[in-house]
Amino acid sequence: MVRLRSTSSVGKGVKSIYDEIYGYIPVSELELKVIETPTLQRLRRIKQLALAWYVYPGAVHTRFSHSLGVMHVIGIIASKFIDEGYIKRDDYELLRIAGVLHDIGHTPYSHAIELYMTQAFKVRHEEMATYVIENDPYLNEVFSKYGVNPKEVSSIIRGTHKEPLHNMLLSSDLDADRIDYLLRDSLHTGVAYGMIDIDRILHTLMVDKDGEIAVPAKSVQAIENFYIARMHMYRAVYHHKTIAAFQVMMKTIYEMMLNELREYLEPFTTISNILSTIKKGTFYLWDDNYIAGLMNLTLVKNLGSDDLKDLIRLLFNRVGYKAVYDKIKLSREPLSVRENEEAISLSNLKDLIINGLGYKDFMAIPYVEELNLVDEDLCVKILDNESTTRITEFESSIINSIPRYIAITRLYVHPYILDKVRNMIRK
Repeated sequence: MVRLRSTSSVGKGVKSIYDEIYGYIPVSELELKVIETPTLQRLRRIKQLALAWYVYPGAVHTRFSHSLGVMHVIGIIASKFIDEGYIKRDDYELLRIAGVLHDIGHTPYSHAIELYMTQAFKVRHEEMATYVIENDPYLNEVFSKYGVNPKEVSSIIRGTHKEPLHNMLLSSDLDADRIDYLLRDSLHTGVAYGMIDIDRILHTLMVDKDGEIAVPAKSVQAIENFYIARMHMYRAVYHHKTIAAFQVMMKTIYEMMLNELREYLEPFTTISNILSTIKKGTFYLWDDNYIAGLMNLTLVKNLGSDDLKDLIRLLFNRVGYKAVYDKIKLSREPLSVRENEEAISLSNLKDLIINGLGYKDFMAIPYVEELNLVDEDLCVKILDNESTTRITEFESSIINSIPRYIAITRLYVHPYILDKVRNMIRK
C-alpha cells in the first residue's frame, strides 16, 4: 500500500474513505456531498477496465475508486504547491473536485461503448464530462450551495483553465489521472509492469521558472520508469489482443441492440437524448448494469436476431473474436496507421472475407490504433543545474532512445469463421 500523506495544513477532512492503494483518503464536507450524488455514485457501477477481467480476473475495480484516487493524488500535489506558493489555497478543493469528476462522462463499459460514441457522434468522455458538470441537477445543487463555479471545474478537465498549472495537474504527461490508473490497474490486473515509484515522484515534483511541472535530475529514473510502465501497460493491458477482442465484441453487440432493440435502450440512444437525461437527472441510470441487464433480457425473452443472441452467448461464455492479423509497430515518428498501406490492405482483406466468402459485416472487424507514448510538447521537464529541459532532450535519460508512437493493426474475425479465414489467408 502507498501511504501518501500531505504535511500541509490543507486538506483536513470531515470523513475518510478507505482506498486499497492509499489507505484512508480524507474528504471535506463539499467533496463528500459531491461524492454522494447519484451522478458520481453511478461510477461504482462502471468497471474501470471494462472487459479486461475476462483476461485478468481481478480487474473488476471501478471508475469510482479511480476517481477517488485521482482526487487524492491531485490533492497531495496541490497542497505541496500551495505551501511553495504556486497555487492559491482557495483552489485546493476546486482541484480535488475536478479530480473526482474527471471521468463523470464515461459511458457504460468504458472504452468499448465510447468507441461507438466517438465514431457515431464524434463525442468523447471528456466532452460528456463537461456537459454533466455544468448541467447535472444533483451536482449543481451542491455547487450552488457551496459556491462552486461548474464552468471553472470543467475548464480544468478540458485543460483550458486560466491557470496553466491547474491544467497540468490533470492534463499532462505526468498528471494525477495517469499516476493513479497505472498504480490501480497494475494492482488489480496483477501486471507488475505498471508499478511506479509514486513516493519519489510526488516528493520531488516541483514547478520550474516557466511555471511548468518538473523534477530534479536525481529523480530521472523514477520518471523514466513511469514512461516505460505506461508503454508496457498499453501492450499488456489497455490494448491486449484478447481484451481488445472482447471490447470489439461488446461494441458490436451494443450497435446491434441499438438497431434491433432500440426501445429497450431509450432514452440513451442519441446524443440529444443522452444530454436530455443529464438535465433531467436520470443520467445516473446509464451504467454497466443497464447494458448487461438488456443482454440477459435478450436471451431470457428471446429478443432480437439470432446473430445478436449468438454474440451475447459467446460473450457470456468468454468466446471472443480472434485476431487473424496482429502487428505492432514502434516508431519515433507518427505512423498514420489509418491511412497507410497496411491499413488499406487490412480493409481489403476484410472486404475479401465479407464479399468473397459471403459473411456478414460484423464477422470481420479491423482494429487500428496509434498511441502517443511520449508527447514532445507535454512531457516532463528535468531540472539540472538550475536549467530545465524536456526529458526527451535530457542527455542522461534513456527516454531519448525509446519510441514516441505505438501503432496496433489487427483484423478480428468471428470465432465461427476462424478456420476458413485462416485457410483463405494461407492460400
